[in-house]
Amino acid sequence: MSPAQTFTPDGLFPLARPLMTGEVLDAAFRLFRAGLLRSLPYSGFAVLVLELPTLFTTFLWPVTDVLPIASVDFHAAIYFIVLLLSALLLGVVTLRLHAVSRGQRPGFRREVGTALWRWPSAIIATIGALGIPLFLFGMRQVFTNILPGEALLVVGVLMLWPTALFVVALPAFWCDRLGPFHAIVRAVHLSWRRSWRMAGAILAVASMLAVFFLLAAIIVRLLAPVFGTADLFLIATLRSLLTLVVGAFGVPFVVAVLIVAYEDLKLRAGLPRGARA
Repeated sequence: MSPAQTFTPDGLFPLARPLMTGEVLDAAFRLFRAGLLRSLPYSGFAVLVLELPTLFTTFLWPVTDVLPIASVDFHAAIYFIVLLLSALLLGVVTLRLHAVSRGQRPGFRREVGTALWRWPSAIIATIGALGIPLFLFGMRQVFTNILPGEALLVVGVLMLWPTALFVVALPAFWCDRLGPFHAIVRAVHLSWRRSWRMAGAILAVASMLAVFFLLAAIIVRLLAPVFGTADLFLIATLRSLLTLVVGAFGVPFVVAVLIVAYEDLKLRAGLPRGARA
């Protein structure tokens, strides 16, 4: 019997009743645990894609100083490639976890085929759903150089509310097969009067992920004296590897939270279960 089949009798979907924020996180963790091994290769590749700007800046940026290219345009091209690939990979992870949550056997060809077929629309849906956090992630180095740490924390908290309004557009697009603009409109409609619930869930997830990234940073800081200041390349490589490991586990958990939160919001709004219109 497959993990998906052993997961279904627990009664995740359809939800029997609306969930509290803690129950949303608990159900998301059960979904994450049931689908982790099935989604880990895709989530690991997704985090590697998201780390491309950092890897480019750390390892390849000095090379571009001697090349006859516009470094700014080249850097913008890297971010555009990241957007294209991350939209595709997030879609595959979402489809796989959604199949697990429904007790269906995940299929590589079906999921990748659906993701490729909807790829152009997925870019719009991903920008609408995750545009704010992805923008902050991509510009984190710029903000770090301009703003102090306290100001960055305030900006991040202030961005919770607009993020909460749009973020469930991702499962609306992939799970209910809505168009990109319809998914964004539905996300705002479902979250408008319940944005505090989504903001609380986002804050909880961000705090949990921050703890693991902080542990990774502490490990790098402790190992730095061992390698010495001359081994900056090795330290940067170690930091990237730890970020990759933490992110590979974090991406499916975040997607699982979004799927469960979306189903909970639909139930609260009185939408038919599995509605696609």
